[in-house]
Amino acid sequence: MVSNSLERLLRHPRELVWRTMFDPAAAEHWLGTVASVMPEREGAALCWLYDPGARMPTAYSGRIEVLDRFRRLELVVGLIACDAEIRMTFELTDVPADTGETHTRLSLRQEGFPADGNGRFERDGFLHHWDHFLELLGDYLDGTPKNYHTMHRTELGVIPVGAVRGEGMLVQDVAVGAPADLAGVRAGDVIRSCGDFLFGSLDDLDAWVESHRPGERVELLVGDRLVPVVLREKRYAPS
Repeated sequence: MVSNSLERLLRHPRELVWRTMFDPAAAEHWLGTVASVMPEREGAALCWLYDPGARMPTAYSGRIEVLDRFRRLELVVGLIACDAEIRMTFELTDVPADTGETHTRLSLRQEGFPADGNGRFERDGFLHHWDHFLELLGDYLDGTPKNYHTMHRTELGVIPVGAVRGEGMLVQDVAVGAPADLAGVRAGDVIRSCGDFLFGSLDDLDAWVESHRPGERVELLVGDRLVPVVLREKRYAPS
């Protein structure tokens, strides 16, 4: 089993950070969900719903194992690409600021990813996405909310599990009618490269999308076949 660790300094008190983490309206911005259920209660079930444009919307479900209010939250969350659960531990600690205010250090540890197969893709995906999620949580708390789904204006339309260097990017699903869908990319495909550009991480995917514009024609190496794709302007953005 393998793990990830992340940390973010937020310029707000622990109580506000904690309440925001449980607020479903706030989650649409920083967590990128279209719907979420996470009661502030130990033992409660949770669900984060994503990607309504896909053939089958992505839903991560789990439960709240430990809840020490304003200080520690432990979640058990089921993975989608492999039959396993991971433990996500959030810890909130006070950090005195020069201004006299008290800020919050939010640390996140994710553990329990299988070391082989799709577990490696899931681990990469969780690390990539939660690094962005914590950044967007800070933006939301600062009063400048952004949305994970509107980071790029160009759309390929793949919903990745994750990417592993030397193997490529594993596709969980594709958005219906998106360029990847029209080109024949399907769940379970591994997108390896585009020309000389190799997809070794989800950061690579972000950089690649950012470097292209709607209307561009590209050729992806998907498994052992070349797939021509015409990119388009992003059409889906949650409210």
